[in-house]
Amino acid sequence: MRRNITPEGLWQQMGIVSPDDVDIEVMAYFCGARVKYRELTSCAARIVGKGSKAIITVDRTASIERQRFSIAHELGHWAQDRGQVSASCRSKDLAPFKLKDYQDDREAAANRFAVELLMPAQLFMKAAQGMAVTMASASYLARQFRVSLTAASIRLVELGSFPAIVVCSNLQGYRWSWRHPELPLSVRVNRLISRHSVAHSLITNAGLASPGPVTVDAEEWVSHPGVEEYVVVEDSVRIGRGTVLSLIWWEDETSLVKLE
Repeated sequence: MRRNITPEGLWQQMGIVSPDDVDIEVMAYFCGARVKYRELTSCAARIVGKGSKAIITVDRTASIERQRFSIAHELGHWAQDRGQVSASCRSKDLAPFKLKDYQDDREAAANRFAVELLMPAQLFMKAAQGMAVTMASASYLARQFRVSLTAASIRLVELGSFPAIVVCSNLQGYRWSWRHPELPLSVRVNRLISRHSVAHSLITNAGLASPGPVTVDAEEWVSHPGVEEYVVVEDSVRIGRGTVLSLIWWEDETSLVKLE
């Protein structure tokens, strides 16, 4: 692998034109890295490389989606540190939402590489064009690109056709969020999860099933002048014990146009 190679460049070099063609192990081999599966306890994945060869080891007990993201993440390290690299990455490092400040953070940069390698912008935008920002859409895209629901939801918000925010919350409250790049900065996500939101109901009632997309007052999720005058669509699902992922979608963009 040459230095500073981009995920898009790798797709082009390998002649890949569809998510169905992506074999992450073959991509790793193309880059000079062999993939091994072991039961790991001290880390989620690691890479050791020197010269033009590297070995990537991933946790064999992890889900297929996590294994694929781990391999892509380690390839991100290989692209950064071609020549000599040794890195052990923990589960908290392998988080698709940890993409910010990736120019100054090695783990965030590897995550950005993984996201763009597994879900190239051009292909993802084509697949998501015109899709409603719902968990059904995210699930469809997750299956198509063989990534986790969280990763697909983030990419759908980042590259989708409509302004939206994805929010993760748990019993302790707000954990993280990711927004569409064109969403006005004056729209701020509330740090307290409203008791009137579906997310709060799913967090506090383990037996409750997700109702799918519902219309809620926008002020339940965001704050800015005039927020009390309109509604948004919320679609929340559990992604773990006590943890909920929510897609917040502006189906009617009139209120955002006024802000701009």
